[in-house]
Amino acid sequence: MAKDLSALFHFKDLRAYPLTAMHMIMATRLCILFGQAGRDPLPDLAVRLRSMEAARRVARLVRSLQAVWPDSFLIHRPCCMALSPDEALLGDIAVTAVQGDEGAAVTLLREVLPVDVARHVFIGAVAAAAAIQAASLQPHRPEA
Repeated sequence: MAKDLSALFHFKDLRAYPLTAMHMIMATRLCILFGQAGRDPLPDLAVRLRSMEAARRVARLVRSLQAVWPDSFLIHRPCCMALSPDEALLGDIAVTAVQGDEGAAVTLLREVLPVDVARHVFIGAVAAAAAIQAASLQPHRPEA
């Protein structure tokens, strides 16, 4: 029993995830925080992700998650390296999205969402991950 309880209080570390998943988690935090503050997250996300397309796709994914998630999607502060259980699940979904493994994503989400909704979330995660990866390939052009 003690092992089960310790698992409940163990938080995954953001740095344990691949770069694309880290970007998706951090962008999700910013989208939710900006939404709570009544601000449009797209300009800041576009700068952070170096792509308006990536910003739009992540924002679309976050809106979708907020609409279908059974409770409020829990996030930690942007400076926190520990992940909430929801953020850790999103990181795992991002990894399956990069791998193109829909079956694994649906399995991860089966206790949270119905299968058809899980597939919709996976498709959004694939689009967001692809846009983040495409933006990462672009050379950084510092201000002159």
